[in-house]
Amino acid sequence: MFAAPCVPGCCASSPAPQPPRAQSADPADTITAVQKRPLRQAHRLEISPYAEMGIGDPYQQRWGAGLRAMWHLREGLSVGVDANGLGTWATQELVIAKRELHARILESRQRASLAAFAAIAPLYGKVALPGDALVHFERFLDAGLGGAWTETDATRGVRPMIAAGIGQRISLGESIAITARVGGNLYAERVMVDGSPQTKAMGFWTVRLGLSFYFGGGQ
Repeated sequence: MFAAPCVPGCCASSPAPQPPRAQSADPADTITAVQKRPLRQAHRLEISPYAEMGIGDPYQQRWGAGLRAMWHLREGLSVGVDANGLGTWATQELVIAKRELHARILESRQRASLAAFAAIAPLYGKVALPGDALVHFERFLDAGLGGAWTETDATRGVRPMIAAGIGQRISLGESIAITARVGGNLYAERVMVDGSPQTKAMGFWTVRLGLSFYFGGGQ
């Protein structure tokens, strides 16, 4: 038996063919496409009924409801109007302060308001829930200018008002969302002090919760 000579540096051997590797069927090895934003707002009308209550006032408790209509110029920018009504009730702290401490407290009760608003939504995000579900949300800021119908023990009328707030919107589909907001109202009230009329800045904070419905095709 003779063996073929092998020149140093020139010998090569072919590797044995390997069987094709089976692709893994493990779901952890698969790539899932990123879910697109379900709620598009550009060029759509948003109608949002809501309920609200006053916070942070030890002397008066406020409950009310309202309606906001906003036109979205593009994603994250909208303008519109907001109208609401409020009921105001004195707390036990106010009764005690006036009856036992003889404190002189200037009371002002806002009954209704109407204001033009502008809003921006600079923050948008998603939260993953168990079961591969995604919750889409956005954070918004708004500011408005308008009038408030108010009354005191001696005066009543429409007062100039400014308002601002911060809120969050959680998408429930292509045309509906849950909206929560915390904001404040500030208005110029006319009050009687020692028999003479004076103008005082009055204000309060509220928290509101509502639904947003979107109309129109959008883009």
